[in-house]
Amino acid sequence: MSDVGALALVKFEHTDKSGWKVRPGLITGEYLNDYQVTFITKEVNKYSHENTSVIIDNDDLSAGRLKKKSIVRTHKIFWIEKTQCKRIGALKTEVTDKILRLNENHSVRNYYNFAHKQNQPFIPGKSRVPYASRVYDEKEMINLVDSALDFWLTTGKYTEHFERDFADFLGVKYSFLVNSGSSANLLAFMSLTSPLLKDRQIKRGDEVITVAAGFPTTVAPIIQYGAVPVFVDVDLETANVDVSLL
Repeated sequence: MSDVGALALVKFEHTDKSGWKVRPGLITGEYLNDYQVTFITKEVNKYSHENTSVIIDNDDLSAGRLKKKSIVRTHKIFWIEKTQCKRIGALKTEVTDKILRLNENHSVRNYYNFAHKQNQPFIPGKSRVPYASRVYDEKEMINLVDSALDFWLTTGKYTEHFERDFADFLGVKYSFLVNSGSSANLLAFMSLTSPLLKDRQIKRGDEVITVAAGFPTTVAPIIQYGAVPVFVDVDLETANVDVSLL
C-alpha cells in the first residue's frame, strides 16, 4: 500500500554533520527504500502562496492531529530513506491530490524553462520567423499535464470552463467544443437546416454555393444532408471566393 499522503516526522542530518534535526513533512512519493517528502512549516503567513503552498489544518486530515495550522510548501521537496521517517497521520485524498498536482506544476515549469523556452533574442534579418507554429508557455504545459492526470481523454473540466468563457466573450447563450474543424463544419451546416429558420431553412435538394478550392469537409456536410453543392472559383490574388461569379 502506498504511503503517499501520510504525514511524517522526518529525521535528517545537518549539512555540517554536527547533528540531526526532526521536521514535519508530507510523503508525496516513494521509490524502493526512499520517500519523497514535501516540506511542512507552521509559519503560515510567511510562506503562504496559492501557487507554491497549501494551508492545512485538522479538517484536512483523515488520521492524526495537528497542534496548529500548517503549510505544505509544494516546491520544497527532498528524498530521504524511509527509515528516517515516522508516520504521524495522513491527509484526506482530495487534499493530497491538490498538493501532488502543485508538485507536478513545479516539475513541468522547470522542464519548460529547460527544454522549450526560447532564450535567444530575436534578431531582425537573421532570426527565423515561422509562418505558423505552436504558441505556448509553461502555463499551457501545466494545464496539459493537469488534464492528463485526470486521464479524462475527451471533454472534461477544461472544456466546460472554456465553453462558458467563450460564450460570455461572444455574448451568446451557449458554445460547444468539438473534436475537429470537420465536425465544426458539420454542426454549423446542420444548424442551417433547422426548421426554426422557417423560409431561410436549407432543405434537401437546395443548391448551396461553396468554394471550389477548399477542404473536403466543407463540401461533405452539404452532400451528407442531401443538398447540392455549387462550386464557385477563387480569385487568384486573394484566394477568396470570386464574388463576381456568384
